[in-house]
Amino acid sequence: MQKLDEFILNNQLIKSSDYLLVAVSGGMDSMFLLTYLHSKNYALAVAHCNFGLRGAESDLDEAHVQTFCELHSIPFHTKKFETALYANENSISIQMAARDLRYMWFNELCEALYDGKPKIVTAHHKSDHAETILINMLRGTGLKGLEGIAHISQNVIRPMLCLSRLEVKNAVADLNIIFREDQSNESDKYHRNRLRLNVIPELKKINPDLENTFLSNSKIVQQANNFIDYYMETIEKEIVSVQNKQTHVDVNELLKKPEPKFILYTFLVKFGFNAASVDDIYLAMNGLSGKQFLSDSHRLIINRGQLILKKHPQSCLDTYQVNKDTTHLYTPHHLWNFKITTKDWIIPDSNQEVLIDFDHLRFPLSIRPWQQGDKIRILGMKGHKKISDILIDKKLSLFEKEQIWVLISDDKILWVSGIALSEECKVCESTKKVLAITIANSLTSI
Repeated sequence: MQKLDEFILNNQLIKSSDYLLVAVSGGMDSMFLLTYLHSKNYALAVAHCNFGLRGAESDLDEAHVQTFCELHSIPFHTKKFETALYANENSISIQMAARDLRYMWFNELCEALYDGKPKIVTAHHKSDHAETILINMLRGTGLKGLEGIAHISQNVIRPMLCLSRLEVKNAVADLNIIFREDQSNESDKYHRNRLRLNVIPELKKINPDLENTFLSNSKIVQQANNFIDYYMETIEKEIVSVQNKQTHVDVNELLKKPEPKFILYTFLVKFGFNAASVDDIYLAMNGLSGKQFLSDSHRLIINRGQLILKKHPQSCLDTYQVNKDTTHLYTPHHLWNFKITTKDWIIPDSNQEVLIDFDHLRFPLSIRPWQQGDKIRILGMKGHKKISDILIDKKLSLFEKEQIWVLISDDKILWVSGIALSEECKVCESTKKVLAITIANSLTSI
């Protein structure tokens, strides 16, 4: 207990004024944590997740935690989850699904019941920390993964990281703490269990002090990462810019830096790209424009000496209708304003404004993203031209092309937003009424 007291004090994990939401499964580690925190008279509540993975055993775990809380007058919260369904719907492992569901609910509890003030407390210990580092090494998560489990992460604290599993087991025996046994912990079905049961015992034959070695090394890695982060801020100012809500990396400036590939990896990992993807990007970045790479959250396009990053676009397949009385309309990339006028109009000199002969329109008009095969008879031309060719002539990147929309009347494209007006709806001397259209929040570079 003294070791735990000192760790909490030295790392300023808990203040006397804190309210704690303690994650308790009913197993050995979390029941020890709950017993300890209760003995210190901290203000706390308990959150128990019933993942429904072990049938009646899961319900018995819940009942055990609830009984302890009722006996000691501790507020108790529990929730049952469709864990297997969530894992299947999100194409992730059962363990990852349980983790996601757990923390989402914990934070919801904090906000709903306690105004977001509590600290969430989990029972991760030094042995969990070593297992996590090994798992991250096997997954290839880079230097960040070698930090292991942090004792403070936003509103989550882990005061037991100073204790090994054996120390917790001995303390539980000394204090005669009753806990629930999870038989799945003895199965090597899961990667973590396989490491704990089969790999770590072999490593401990080489280094009996394995957990402390991992803990010590992780602190050095954390210091190294802090050092890298500090200098990456300076480097990013020199090679990275934001244009039209897109992140640009200047390839020439990047290549002037020492270890440019490492810099690229350190930067791109924040956007969800792994080491293998960065290898491919690094090899391709001096090649032809247009090649693209995807992470779970972002897309990267190589374009004329630039690496351009943008979040995956939301679906833009909808078609919007414009009626005679429509005054404004929002689409994903534009705010459209419409005004009908019969006098004193001036032909605009901005590509964000256009005048259309009202008598050539058949309502409702429609607005949608441009598509392959779309054609327009550009003002001053006799024939039609493919919009894809127009965009190529403008030398637009793929990201910029995705922000181009078309205005349609009677199946004819009248305007390519910010690009081209059709000959078929031009204003002339005989025009009596016009529809004035302006767009905002569009691309200024085209």
